[in-house]
Amino acid sequence: MGIDNNAVKLLFAAQAADVSFRQTLTLGRQNFFPNANTLQDLFGLFRIERDGGAFLAESKGYAEEFFKLLGADEVVAIDRSGYEGAAIVADLNTPIDGSLKNRFTAIFDGGCLEHVFNFPQAIRNCMEMLTVGGHFIAVTPANNFCGHGFYQFSPELFFRIFSADNGFAIRAILTKEKENWYRVVDPAEAGRRVELQNTRPTYLFILAQKTTAKDPFTHAPQQSDYRKRWEEDASGSDLSRASRTGRRLRDFVPLQLKERLRPLYVNLPIRFRSKYYVKIKEARLLSGDFS
Repeated sequence: MGIDNNAVKLLFAAQAADVSFRQTLTLGRQNFFPNANTLQDLFGLFRIERDGGAFLAESKGYAEEFFKLLGADEVVAIDRSGYEGAAIVADLNTPIDGSLKNRFTAIFDGGCLEHVFNFPQAIRNCMEMLTVGGHFIAVTPANNFCGHGFYQFSPELFFRIFSADNGFAIRAILTKEKENWYRVVDPAEAGRRVELQNTRPTYLFILAQKTTAKDPFTHAPQQSDYRKRWEEDASGSDLSRASRTGRRLRDFVPLQLKERLRPLYVNLPIRFRSKYYVKIKEARLLSGDFS
């Protein structure tokens, strides 16, 4: 678990977007290992009069000082074990203590939740520990991390979790391929699955805000394309018939042809594969603009 060059950029972008880090909880004690030159460039951009290399040395490999630089008065780590010095030792597989609810203005997951077996309970804990107005920020594995943890996550999961029904709003879900950043479109808005198949290790970057106090998961989240099909089938709409026809036509494509074409598709850069991954300039992202 830790904060690299890309996570540092995301956290600076979150600060520029008025995220309050005043009371920060990290899931696991976060290592801090950006490149000194990248850090120095960001310090210059944000007019922070610090030396990147010296700051890294003073941080001693952990991220508490960086969060203080972002405005934190309190930085607390929660972990299953105290072996790395976490202030709160608790198992996120089980409900958190009531004293931790509505306590933090920011929660950062830099690579923890994919290792927690009872993910629904763990993410619920995070939602409950945030104050209204607080933010959940995550850097989490998406593609090509099989074997790293229990799970690799899709954008759809977080769009459905951090919904108005659960008292949240997504401010941005991003991914990055090589040097390019992309904003992920909500599958519910796209009206279809927003899939990404590639050959490169790929992370998701999530920024979600708690907008109101609600009991999460009163109704279990459902994948948006299935919900749409159920609603269309129930209404007997023309859209439903067209959708079924499209699926039947795809079934006629020979499996061998699909298998031959797949490697060509997978190796294409994101920009050639989907209009649902919208390229954004890093300068815009760092200004706090995720559009």
